Amino acid sequence: MNKSPFSHNPLKFVYFIAIFFLISCSDKSPIPPDDNPSLSSNSMLDINNDGELNILIIGSNKSINSNIAPFLSDKVANELNKILAQDNSHNLEVSVAFENIYKSKVIAYGLGQSGNTYNENHYTHSLLQYYYWPENQEQRFKYLSNNNTRKWDYVIISADPYIIAKLPGYYALGVNKIVKKVTEGSAKPLLLMQWPKDEGLTASINHFLEYTYRTADGSAIETIPAGLSWKKLPSSKKDKATEHPTPNGAYLAAAAIYTHILDKNASTSNYEYDNSIADIVLKTKNEEKNKEHYSGNPTFISPFMNCDINDNILNYNHTGTSSENGILNGLKWVINKSSRSLEKNGTPPINFNYGRANTNFEPNKRYDIDPTKFDFSFGFPMQDNGNHGNTSMLYGLDKRYNETNNSTDLGTALYMVRKSELPSARAIPIRTLYAQLKEAIPSQSAYSDNWHMHGNLDKATGAYMYTMLTGDCVLGSEPTDKNSNEWKQWMSQKIGHETAYRLMFFKGIKSNCK
Repeated sequence: MNKSPFSHNPLKFVYFIAIFFLISCSDKSPIPPDDNPSLSSNSMLDINNDGELNILIIGSNKSINSNIAPFLSDKVANELNKILAQDNSHNLEVSVAFENIYKSKVIAYGLGQSGNTYNENHYTHSLLQYYYWPENQEQRFKYLSNNNTRKWDYVIISADPYIIAKLPGYYALGVNKIVKKVTEGSAKPLLLMQWPKDEGLTASINHFLEYTYRTADGSAIETIPAGLSWKKLPSSKKDKATEHPTPNGAYLAAAAIYTHILDKNASTSNYEYDNSIADIVLKTKNEEKNKEHYSGNPTFISPFMNCDINDNILNYNHTGTSSENGILNGLKWVINKSSRSLEKNGTPPINFNYGRANTNFEPNKRYDIDPTKFDFSFGFPMQDNGNHGNTSMLYGLDKRYNETNNSTDLGTALYMVRKSELPSARAIPIRTLYAQLKEAIPSQSAYSDNWHMHGNLDKATGAYMYTMLTGDCVLGSEPTDKNSNEWKQWMSQKIGHETAYRLMFFKGIKSNCK
């Protein structure tokens, strides 16, 4: 009888089987990730590869205008959490958090050169004030940039609808700051296109469309077109509610976020709400992804719109306060670098006048709206006294005391809107310029003494006005020594140019700035 070649040595048999198994396995290709839905979805959702899906939604539950309904993004966060938690296409632990940017705090500030001290509530409604709000700022930066215990995969940016409607450039400036901070970490920022609750009180949905896309493109992030999905809903699906968004609107916005991230229908989740809404969201995403949503330069008239003056001689007027003279020195310093010149007065109407904006202090020294004399009138919120100003001005970007007070940057701008001073009026956001100066140069004070503004803040203001007036900048090359006064002056000028350009055109400073 023939014997097996392994009959005398069982180990040879085991060795043969092992070799056969390895050879047969080597002929097979690995299973593609797409054959395992959980693996595929995990890789799309878990950007930082920590085994969790963490999404942060930033928004405000209180508008700067008390008559306007805020866009309550916490409702969107709740719906998104339900969609993702019941989605079997991934096996990640889900957390969707909401960060309310609205805050208030009683802050001491000094008014006027005498420095009389007052204690008033200060508020944050804008993304920019949220970014620069001094209290817990370091922790906030860590929270946004993933330098914290929780690591975000996505950060969804929402905002106050009234600021988007009336001051879209300031919205864009805030978005850009948040995006830069988020991208310092590993998370992906996305911009949520909202829609108005009442188009008559704020702006049309087409306004939200254009200026959300301009803002996103200017900051190189993607737009989630939730507002367009809402626009395409049949009237029977546009439910009514006191709060904004409505229940259907909150689900729609959440579905839009889900669909944008995973590129599929939110109805594939086991969370059942309304499949027809989810279908419209997916259709909208596919229809809008390659469309152009605006063209040319912005045409919306706001206190931050460009003046587009081409004159070689810029004629000016002011009431002669020490603050205005300081700003004049900064403006002259900038214009001396250009091919233009600056002259006082002239044949009316001259190019512009400028002055304080505060109605609660020396109103005779305010900017002057008179189109027969001036094409444009620039108003700035008077600086706080130096006794508290280096802190109080950082809290004073948005709102102090109440929404009619015009001693803050947005208080000045929205006063111009309320009083129908457009298209003549232009706002100079002195506190916004100072906040950025302080960020770039931590030792920088707003003051040269206890009252007058620092020369670097005047230079930033001058650069801002020059770009706002002409659309141009004259920056020059960056000095190499970042500890030198020359570099600090250059940075001050850069901040002025860049702030004006972002407010006017929703994007960074143009590349041919010399």
